[in-house]
Amino acid sequence: MTQIDPLPFRLRVPGQDLLDSEGVSTIRYRLQGLLHLEDEKLTLEWTATRKTQRVDGSGVNTDVDRSPIGTLEVPVDWITSARLRGGWLWPRLELRARSLDAFDSLPRSRPGVVTLKIRRRDREHARNLVAAIESRRGAGALPGGNAPPRLGE
Repeated sequence: MTQIDPLPFRLRVPGQDLLDSEGVSTIRYRLQGLLHLEDEKLTLEWTATRKTQRVDGSGVNTDVDRSPIGTLEVPVDWITSARLRGGWLWPRLELRARSLDAFDSLPRSRPGVVTLKIRRRDREHARNLVAAIESRRGAGALPGGNAPPRLGE
């Protein structure tokens, strides 16, 4: 099997604006990671950065916290679909799994689904990764590497 480079991704996490008697705080999150396809498994690794900016009577204070690296391994045969969505402007890679808890440890995932934001310049790389996932899923579907026929064919 050919080696595929890791695909960089981001996850959207909403920030917060807080107002109290002492001042205003703005909290912003940035989650970024890499998606690896290795043999018969997908490995997602990510890290998060939280930037807190507080404005009060003494001035502006900024605090940056970084989380440890998180990892998640999912067997390729657990993936029911891998699709590139969003067109040219906002490309996203959507992965759907057979199990609702397949992506539970990944922030911002929904039951059985995770949507990874990718850069425009990585769209072709994401297309190649989707094709590789689909071919590896199909290879395990039936002996001989043939995927089952679609209805109506």
